Amino acid sequence: MTAVAQTPRTQSSEGHLRVNLVLILALLILRYMVTGYGLHFATSPGWVSPVFQVGTYLLVGILLVWESNSLPDYHINPLAIWMMILFKPIETILLTQWPQLNSPLVFPRIPSLFIWIIALGLLVHFRSQLFLKGTVRWADLKWALLGGLAGLGVVLITSYPMSFSINQIDSRSRTSVISTLSNGFVAILYQIGYAAVSVEPVFRGFLWGILRKIGWRDVWIWLFQAGLFSLAYLYYINTSPLSFWFVIPFGALVMGWLVWRSRSIATSMIAHGVWNGLTPVMDYLIAATRL
Repeated sequence: MTAVAQTPRTQSSEGHLRVNLVLILALLILRYMVTGYGLHFATSPGWVSPVFQVGTYLLVGILLVWESNSLPDYHINPLAIWMMILFKPIETILLTQWPQLNSPLVFPRIPSLFIWIIALGLLVHFRSQLFLKGTVRWADLKWALLGGLAGLGVVLITSYPMSFSINQIDSRSRTSVISTLSNGFVAILYQIGYAAVSVEPVFRGFLWGILRKIGWRDVWIWLFQAGLFSLAYLYYINTSPLSFWFVIPFGALVMGWLVWRSRSIATSMIAHGVWNGLTPVMDYLIAATRL
């Protein structure tokens, strides 16, 4: 039996895949670094958030450029690219409205400038694709709307049980409710940049795509990504077991299903932003009704 010789094209393809695996592994290490600090420390050191946020954005940017010619294989369409370019810098601007957070990512601190540089680099690299007429299709926008509705559905399903974790309601309940509602939309925009852009390209984009390339079936990837995503929030297992065992896996399955059907992480990014942005609002409002 003679061995089949590898052609230069096959070797190049395997090398390309290895680079992808290394970059995806680095992204997962960054995410689980945050998990580790969350398990061992009540408050993570100040450098953890900027390292995770900037490092993840940089590695995702490298993967976007590296896979420029095959991004649909990773559920990344022009709408998703636009969202990754726009919402991460928007996050740094919105942080200026919450000085009490003292975030190192607030514009124009140095970590925020790195985010702007990466975003501008991506805009320059993809300019020939993003500014073509019809680049963003109506079907993409319809799926984005469905993603928003699905995110709202997750909020409505999970908020009632989660509302029991709120032990104290502001005595100015009417004013607080109005203020909470008014902040909901801003929170969605912030969470798309802060959470969705940081994790959706990793778990439901590049990880999903590379597992499919090595032969996994979509149904197993759907379940696997939900489990892996849930493990990233292991620090909730003692402080908020309902979140760890039910809310997060449920949300991960919903977002995974959205990506599976739409073949675009733009859909799950919208859902993720709505989920994270409106969950505190609805939890609070439902808890307030029991006063």
